[in-house]
Amino acid sequence: MAEKLRFKYGDFETYSEGVLDTRGRKSEADVPVHYQAVRLTIKIKTEESDPRLARLAELVGRYCPVDSLIRAAVPDYEVNWERME
Repeated sequence: MAEKLRFKYGDFETYSEGVLDTRGRKSEADVPVHYQAVRLTIKIKTEESDPRLARLAELVGRYCPVDSLIRAAVPDYEVNWERME
């Protein structure tokens, strides 16, 4: 998506954490083993403007199939974009 927007960046890192309901795997409850919450942090090194960064984040959220899959499956899903120092 960055290439399509001609968005220039120097580095890119992702970090994630989640809360997994393991009661089903441990036979403690009749529930599926699913993530209850996922936090994704995307760190990007760029000199692009804030509006351009926001546009990139919006389009990635709209067209990324993995993002769409997680968003549909996880009730508490959050993606945060941050600039790298």
